[in-house]
Amino acid sequence: MKTDSNRIAMSKVCLMYFFYNFFWSLSSGSLFSVWLNDTVGIDGSQIGVLFGLQTGIAVLFKPGFGYVLDKLGLKKHLVIFISLLSILIGPFYIYVYGPLLANDSTFVLGIIVGSLYLGMLFQAGSGVIASYSDRFARCHSNDFGLVNGFGIAAWGLSAILAGYLYNIDPDLIFVACSVSAVLMLLCAMMLRVKHLDNVDNEVVSAEKITKLDVFELFKNPKFWAFMTYAATISVVFWTSMSQFTRYFITFFPTQEEGITFSSNMDGLTAVFLFAFSASVPFIIRRIGAKGSLILTAAGITSFMLLIGYAGLGEEKNLYMAIVAKLLFGIVNPLLIVSVFAYIAEQFDKKVNSFTYMFGFQTVNNIMTAIAAPVMGTMYDSHGFAWSYIYFGLFAAAATLIAMVTLSSKKSANVENESEPLTA
Repeated sequence: MKTDSNRIAMSKVCLMYFFYNFFWSLSSGSLFSVWLNDTVGIDGSQIGVLFGLQTGIAVLFKPGFGYVLDKLGLKKHLVIFISLLSILIGPFYIYVYGPLLANDSTFVLGIIVGSLYLGMLFQAGSGVIASYSDRFARCHSNDFGLVNGFGIAAWGLSAILAGYLYNIDPDLIFVACSVSAVLMLLCAMMLRVKHLDNVDNEVVSAEKITKLDVFELFKNPKFWAFMTYAATISVVFWTSMSQFTRYFITFFPTQEEGITFSSNMDGLTAVFLFAFSASVPFIIRRIGAKGSLILTAAGITSFMLLIGYAGLGEEKNLYMAIVAKLLFGIVNPLLIVSVFAYIAEQFDKKVNSFTYMFGFQTVNNIMTAIAAPVMGTMYDSHGFAWSYIYFGLFAAAATLIAMVTLSSKKSANVENESEPLTA
């Protein structure tokens, strides 16, 4: 049976993760809300409803996807399915999603169809690809920090490309998405995992998840504390991100200047953030998984308050906004890598994917479905600046709660212990 060296295996999974994040960023990244507002013609409240329903419908898929991932171990069935689904993304945006949303009579239908497809592909699919990549990396003597670094590089590169393509023709963005999806599929097909089908090590359990394991997980107080973190800190961060670019470009004389600067900044900082993501495991070793999650929460709070304060007054503070945007980029990899580290440290390896897909992502989606319309309305009624300040105060309170409720280390009496994450 042919196998790859750890270096070759990691190269393949990193490229797979790169191409997934590349088309995700192109189609649903920083310019998505700008496209919805300018090209499609919907306002902030409608965008908030759209994001809320899209993430809410993803709840239908995530728990099942997490359970199936734990059942499959490192078998690629679900990853291949997401890859095949991704290839249709270009035609979907150009010929289905945009036209449906632009027409008042089909707007609701557009939200429903888009929520089903994009919710499965991105909100649920991102969890599948990330959780699988984390497990794959740890089975090859590595960690998710390196893989996530490639995801950040993809977001940076796509941000530069998106800015130029958008100013030429927004449809070109979606054509590039389908090309990237084809490359992702090729990388996924090249992953060699047959030799890992029935292994039992510190990452994968030969004894697969059962319904009883899920019931036991819900009895665990640590799981509820973890879900509280996801429902507060993570939700306010990801929901505010959806319309952040709309706010950031208002610091510039024209929208074109703002889009170009934002895209170029994302691209230029991608190199730094790639290195930072790869170094996050060293931070976790130093301060622990809980400490890293608390540091993340403090960073999110600071970002919210800083970007809000920068927009107050008649003259907006562009330099403060740039610092806030950089902090926003730093917090992103710190959050996701810390979450995987905390799950590996605190919970049974049999339920790692389910813990992530339900305890973090599903809870995130449920609360986002509630928060997104509210936050969208706040942008329209209170303005971006004051809205971000309110979000920051909420994040500060949630940080204090997390300091008390999250666990510092794995209890010695947990059954079926897995080894702590090396990351």
